[in-house]
Amino acid sequence: MFIHEILNPIYQPLCASSSLEDGLQAMGVQHSDVLPVVDLTTGKTLGTVCLEDIRYEKDVQQTIFSKISRNPCRIEPGMHIMDAGRKMIRENANAAVVCDEQQAYSGFVLREEINEALLQLLNISRDGATIMFELQPADYSLTELVRLIEMEGGKIMGIGVEPAASSADRFRVSVKLNTDDIDPILRILNRYGFIITSKSAETESDDDLHDRADELMRFLSI
Repeated sequence: MFIHEILNPIYQPLCASSSLEDGLQAMGVQHSDVLPVVDLTTGKTLGTVCLEDIRYEKDVQQTIFSKISRNPCRIEPGMHIMDAGRKMIRENANAAVVCDEQQAYSGFVLREEINEALLQLLNISRDGATIMFELQPADYSLTELVRLIEMEGGKIMGIGVEPAASSADRFRVSVKLNTDDIDPILRILNRYGFIITSKSAETESDDDLHDRADELMRFLSI
């Protein structure tokens, strides 16, 4: 899934000649504490403006130009959402301007929207069990894992791999399945040396799902 596929048209950029009052009103309407600023003549990205930088200004008729942050997080429309999420984490950004190498503006995206896209991409919210197991790095084979699970009628809908911290540690692999009937799958995985450390066929709350997305985003920053 690419960034251009999740852009929300609700975010409309400000221009450098916009007043602080315009910026405050736009942030209220668009429910965002930060908005992009664009040169309307060239269509190029100038930067962003943050609520904290303008909310206490007395002269709200002054232009927003002097309040522009010139170095916002910038990501390209064709960037994969995982790469975009990693970049935002590394730059400690909760929002990013979407533009090409020539700074031509395409849109604006919040980190929470990338989290939502990751939930969709990994099928975390889909019905079905989640299992986690451990194995030695030398024993990890996605081909073998798929073969064993499909032998018992299951399908992998999403997968995450936490690499070993050292040569003495095991990989930890989390798999989202298309079924809650996991007993046959657990038995065959155990038989082939997979150490099951967690299994759940319960429906997870929205908070749990968002926590998983946040954990994934933190993992991507490694």
